[in-house]
Amino acid sequence: MTIVSDTSSLGSLALIDYLWLLEAIYGTVVISEVVARELATAKNARIQAVLSVSWVKVQVPTEGAIAQVQQQGQQFDLGDTHTLALALQLNADELLINERRGRQVAQELGLSVIGIVGIILIAKQRALIPSVRRVMDTLVELAGFRISHQLYQKILKFVDEI
Repeated sequence: MTIVSDTSSLGSLALIDYLWLLEAIYGTVVISEVVARELATAKNARIQAVLSVSWVKVQVPTEGAIAQVQQQGQQFDLGDTHTLALALQLNADELLINERRGRQVAQELGLSVIGIVGIILIAKQRALIPSVRRVMDTLVELAGFRISHQLYQKILKFVDEI
């Protein structure tokens, strides 16, 4: 199964020491060279360390895939553009991205999208973690992850943790 990820998703999971969930669920994560550069220059050593795990692979998207993303008319930063292009080029099974606009364009391009919350829900379903609440609370506290109170409650209700 091929998953392509953006910078913020990897960084957030690394900050809370749950990056390993991606390997447990997908085996390999593919990132663009731009995302690799962003990770390498991050201020936090935990985020920089993402590049040292053997199951994170760096690939360069083709000019054609980049042009296809740019034709969508949305202005993205270089990292998001290359992430979307790489997911398109590889016909990725999933694209790990949290940013709303990026998710919308990915879906318009026919890509399957998942966010960090989706990863946490899969991890709970596969018994990789005992508590969705604990991981989400840690994400909010340590990684500055933003989630509405309403969505937070809905998720906890869904997994019977409320």
